[in-house]
Amino acid sequence: MSSAKFAAMTASLLARKGDAAPSLVAPAITLPRPALVTCKVQPAAPEPPPFPKTEQSDRLRRIVVSITQDELEKLGIAAIKKGISRHDIVRGALEEYFRKLAAELPQPCACMDGGACRC
Repeated sequence: MSSAKFAAMTASLLARKGDAAPSLVAPAITLPRPALVTCKVQPAAPEPPPFPKTEQSDRLRRIVVSITQDELEKLGIAAIKKGISRHDIVRGALEEYFRKLAAELPQPCACMDGGACRC
């Protein structure tokens, strides 16, 4: 392999503090920025949790859920329109699912309603 030869580093190539300026080799091209679109949707007030929190439920745990790029984009758009985070939407969807599941079970289950387990 051949090695490329570079110019020697000299004091004329360095800029002192405060003396830096744009390069004169190529003029800077400024591109027009797109205008920001304002959204008139008012963020909804966050809803209180359906059951009182305990010390155990105060601590958030992390899980990994694989979703498609389309689902991620829809989740992000919904979060912006609602004025809440993507995490809040997913947690709310889980709460709603557990509420519906508790109603579908043949026997009442306090576990699904956030109460003490008596199963």
